[in-house]
Amino acid sequence: MITVGDVMNMRAFDSIWLAAPCEGAAAREVTGVGTLDHEPFTGHYDLFSAGEFIFTTLGFAAMHPDLAEQALLELIERDVAAIAVKPVVLKAVGERVAAASAARGVPVLFYEGRYMERVIADLMNALDDDAAEWERTSLIDSILASSDEQAVRATFFTIAGVTGATIQCMAVRAVTDDDASLRALQRVLEGVLTSYGERWDDVERTFVCRYRGTLLGFVSFKRPPLKAIAISDADLEKCVATAGPLVCGISQEVSLGEGDLAVRQAMAALTTALKEGRETVRWTTLRFDAFRAAARSDRLYARSADLLRSLLFDYDAENDAELARTAEAFAANYGEVRATADVLFQHPNTVRYRLKKIKDVLAMESASDRELAALLTLVYLP
Repeated sequence: MITVGDVMNMRAFDSIWLAAPCEGAAAREVTGVGTLDHEPFTGHYDLFSAGEFIFTTLGFAAMHPDLAEQALLELIERDVAAIAVKPVVLKAVGERVAAASAARGVPVLFYEGRYMERVIADLMNALDDDAAEWERTSLIDSILASSDEQAVRATFFTIAGVTGATIQCMAVRAVTDDDASLRALQRVLEGVLTSYGERWDDVERTFVCRYRGTLLGFVSFKRPPLKAIAISDADLEKCVATAGPLVCGISQEVSLGEGDLAVRQAMAALTTALKEGRETVRWTTLRFDAFRAAARSDRLYARSADLLRSLLFDYDAENDAELARTAEAFAANYGEVRATADVLFQHPNTVRYRLKKIKDVLAMESASDRELAALLTLVYLP
């Protein structure tokens, strides 16, 4: 999505600023671009659509300044994304325009720059690029929703022209959280993966695209995986690190028909990397976090775990107890009563009493503490 803030950050402007206060101006979505070069009384203002970023010099108002105000009010009424005025004729907006801008949330901007055509061309290119990324995003969403391996293979071919036997995915975030940094990192990562492919004869294709504020990089291989952890993994991790400051999750190499799993794995590894402040995390090293990610993505598993947690929560709410907190601590400490007691600042006998109540609530009266711990580890995994 291209926003007014993204347009204001374009390098084609010498400077650009708000002509009057307008809350939330930078976050407004831009869906098109237009120019205004005629007076309000021509009746052509219906040509302008909501979401368009409008550029104008208001040159027609040189002899009749009141036409500038009328024109701006007409555009604001049509809920355009923003109005950028080159301050040739109009140097400041009046009270009526400022009030309408604030009320409708349509920002009026002043800008300096020699070539309006260049600004418009840059914005149109950005909109075209954004539309292409939106289409890829929709296709990736369809991958994540699909369990048909043939459909997954077909969709990857549509996204990236991939036809190999296997695929590996990288989910990458720039250290600086802005669109310009992400686009710059995308270009660097494309070059890095191209170099990686040139070093490995088995690489069929590499590709990078943006997906919901993240870069997804793909490496497709011609041959089936040789081992659980590919020999090339370590080299891939080193290559990605040369792209500059970033945070990255790298998937396992899987068959192309399971490419949706590669995306999920890479995203889960990225989540761990962000949480732990690490530069790169590989799915093959996640251990417990890998199973947590798998549990979160399975609706049946998540619903089953939520049911048991809810039983304990409801009991606590009705009896002013702390069974849920005790159960979670017991699971986190692998069924060790004394360690659980230390975490909760309770006597071990208090923990043992609560464990008996937990078994009653979960209809596990005859279960051992070890069996209860095994179940609760699964319940509190997501």
